[in-house]
Amino acid sequence: KSIEGPINESGVDCEVLIVDNNSGDGSVGYLKEKNKRNSRFSLIANSSNLGFSRASNIGAREAGGRYLLFLNPDTRIISGRLKDLIDFYTEKDNGGKDNSGKDNKDKSGKIGVAGAKILNADGTLQLSPRSFPTLARQFYESYFLHRIFKKSRIFGSYFLSWWDHRSVREVDWLTGSFMFIRKDYFLKAGMFDEDYFMYSEDADLCLKLHKMNFTNYYFPGFVIEHSDSGIASKDPAVREAGIWKSRRLYFKKNYSRAHAVALSLLYLAGVLNRIFIFTVLSIFRPGSKNKTRLASYIKVFGLYYKNLRV
Repeated sequence: KSIEGPINESGVDCEVLIVDNNSGDGSVGYLKEKNKRNSRFSLIANSSNLGFSRASNIGAREAGGRYLLFLNPDTRIISGRLKDLIDFYTEKDNGGKDNSGKDNKDKSGKIGVAGAKILNADGTLQLSPRSFPTLARQFYESYFLHRIFKKSRIFGSYFLSWWDHRSVREVDWLTGSFMFIRKDYFLKAGMFDEDYFMYSEDADLCLKLHKMNFTNYYFPGFVIEHSDSGIASKDPAVREAGIWKSRRLYFKKNYSRAHAVALSLLYLAGVLNRIFIFTVLSIFRPGSKNKTRLASYIKVFGLYYKNLRV
């Protein structure tokens, strides 16, 4: 679904590189057949699961275009054209082309990553543009304050939940399910940090670009659906633990080891609080989903703190 739209758009010369992380679901055979029928398809089949960062970097190195679009396999384009996205990017890019079509090599880049408006499979908004993680913002998330006070600019500051997401906006970072960037800027930023197997590599890249005086943008003129149907999403506990482990690494890399320790303690308190809440709810409402949630958070606790290193 994610590759049909771009390859069929007229007026845009593009190539589609699919990096398969040893999926084992028949995708490789299907894509090889697709490649025979369309020369703009290229398949890179890894012999093992190298993780999102390494696989994306492999594809980026092989790409021959001026721009890169990282698009998850569980996405589908709803509306928008690549040409509109490229035009928007060029307009915001001080390092792009001038009115004569020539490169402005004397100017530094203005725009780093551009992200699309992302919808869940049920049509609801996915909060993909976000503020950089801080301990305070992680506290709000861990204790669901961003959900209780959605319209608060303080408690909703991490997910920007107070904003309607209808307009173009400068943002700190955007999730990796859709990231559009000039290839030379991506290389200049050092690509995705391969220490991240999955999760937080997108925030880390955007932070590196931010430190290099690039600005990341949310562009609602391009809309996709992200079903979040990857392997990790099939087990919420595995996904939750993976997200927080990667975030701990993000804090260690970009702040300090002390920040990473503080994050782990903060999350520990949050998980224990949820275990307590769902234990009580399971006693008084045994027929509800509370027991399932309780079991999930107990599993999260074990996965996150197993072999914990900060």
